[in-house]
Amino acid sequence: MTAYCDIYSDLPTRVYEVWQRTKGQTSSSQKDLSVTAMLMAAAAGLAMPFENLKDEGIGNGNKWNAHPMFHSAKQSVYQAVLKSCDDFFKQPLNACHGLGAAVLMQCQELRGIRVAATAGQGDASMDTAKYDVRFALKILRNALAHNNILSIPDSGEIEKLAFFSISNWCPIKSQGEGWNVLIIPVQSFEVFLNNWFELLRPAGGTQGAALAFAGEVPPSRSRIQGVKND
Repeated sequence: MTAYCDIYSDLPTRVYEVWQRTKGQTSSSQKDLSVTAMLMAAAAGLAMPFENLKDEGIGNGNKWNAHPMFHSAKQSVYQAVLKSCDDFFKQPLNACHGLGAAVLMQCQELRGIRVAATAGQGDASMDTAKYDVRFALKILRNALAHNNILSIPDSGEIEKLAFFSISNWCPIKSQGEGWNVLIIPVQSFEVFLNNWFELLRPAGGTQGAALAFAGEVPPSRSRIQGVKND
């Protein structure tokens, strides 16, 4: 059996390795499953860890004492890691390597998302320079958790992925809640995922949350290289 720490400490690293192995197998097969493998990696390696990274406040108070994952982690180290991750999350969306080519929009109705995403224009456009990576990650997390993912085009080779999550942006309350939609080219999403896994890597690169989960002291902080527009 493969040695591992636990589901929190080294899960992102193990998920990344599974993804890389799968990529090598699917690229040479008759049926290309590379996008499927990438979405599986995102669901397990992005949506799950992000639950424990999205809020700096989780390192304080009752949540820390009650949550079973923190039994071996040092609270001060975890807080330091959250701050490091926060630097990455605060980047403008258009300046993040892998998300610079993303399109962000809003749709009033669920049924209108397919047409809007295909056309690249919704009921309201959103300037990616005014929204940060954290905002995009919340959309990604919700979309992966609730299966709100659309492939573009409808058939043939997948070129883009549209992730959508519910939002209360609609100005007229009687219209109910609307939807935030994040459209990312497949190749760009792969670049972003590679950077995400590097952020959580237990050794090397930027401080990883996995170190805090394991109760270890992270190495000296270094920014992820290659942060730029696509």
